[in-house]
Amino acid sequence: MSWAGDSLVSSDTPTKRFSFKLLGELTRGKESSNTFFSPFSLMLCLLMLWEGASGETRDAMAGVLEFAGVDPETWQGAVRRLKSALTMNEPGLELAVANSLWCDDRLQAQSAFLALVAENYAAEVVRLSLQSPQAGARINGWVAEKTRGKIPKIVSEGDLGPLALLVAVNAIYFKGSWDSPFEERLTRVEPFLVSGREPVRIPRMLRSGEFRYCETREFQAVRLPYRGGRVGMYVFLPAKKSSLADFLGTIDAAQWDRWLSDFKEREGTVGLPRFKLEYGVYLKSILSRIGMGVVFDSVRARFERLAPPSPPLWVDEIIHRALVEVNEEGTVAAAVTATVTVGVALHPVSPPPPFEMIVDRPFFFVICDDLSGTVLFIGAVNDPRGG
Repeated sequence: MSWAGDSLVSSDTPTKRFSFKLLGELTRGKESSNTFFSPFSLMLCLLMLWEGASGETRDAMAGVLEFAGVDPETWQGAVRRLKSALTMNEPGLELAVANSLWCDDRLQAQSAFLALVAENYAAEVVRLSLQSPQAGARINGWVAEKTRGKIPKIVSEGDLGPLALLVAVNAIYFKGSWDSPFEERLTRVEPFLVSGREPVRIPRMLRSGEFRYCETREFQAVRLPYRGGRVGMYVFLPAKKSSLADFLGTIDAAQWDRWLSDFKEREGTVGLPRFKLEYGVYLKSILSRIGMGVVFDSVRARFERLAPPSPPLWVDEIIHRALVEVNEEGTVAAAVTATVTVGVALHPVSPPPPFEMIVDRPFFFVICDDLSGTVLFIGAVNDPRGG
């Protein structure tokens, strides 16, 4: 079964607009580096904070999250349905989303706020002293548990300063077996052009069959479905005359939807490197640049729906860590986000010839739930060896 034709995939949603806007910011000036993140994780974490924001702060966050003007009740209902739909646990496919709020003993959080995030985001609320030596270990232990040990920590020494009053954390864990696995006996060590220039030798998996496939003058692309067909990995290989940097400069939510509508079933062969990426980023400067600066301003920030205005609250930093591992059997991916708060074409008569798509140079991929159109993970791979 394929979900790629579902009408929800082509709908223009805040989650997709936010996803590709953030991709552009994370890769700007770093086009030759690896990038991997979960826009869904980051958005859920920020939404929990948005629930507590007020005034200018609330408006700024809504703008960055791409849902300014959307009726709050409509949006919150959609979030609840989306989270429920995205919790999967079946043979060959597991997706788990978890949220938590770690409240310092000094924070007099509004009961209405805590009840709202518990209901809408199924957030665990933990009260503790964030200045205690055990605070970081408890938060990191929760992260390790929710990501099945793939991400052992989110906060490091120094992340929880003396003024820290609240830590909001979202964790997402995904494990998917390919609908049709790559045969390990066909994997060969082959050259891959790192950053399009330096050749290195890495294991390349090989599979032939029928795929959803798209080809233009700028790229080749293929969808590799996981068990059940609902979730898939879209792999985009820029043309040899182009580059990954050029490709990244063309993609946004609208372009993404146009491309998805062009995928058609076609016979072919796909060669994909085995790869593992670990990625971490502090997002304060990036989110400030795209309009969320007030959130980090100790004078202007307002979170009066979260707690009384005294003492003042602001966000000190937003931390995101993500990991993905792709092999012959499938994909394991995890991501954690934490915020620390302080103060129509004609059908051909005959089928097209089989295609060959050998991923031997930098490429782009998206892991997407095609039923809801939600972008779960995004990656730009310059070096499959990681780093």
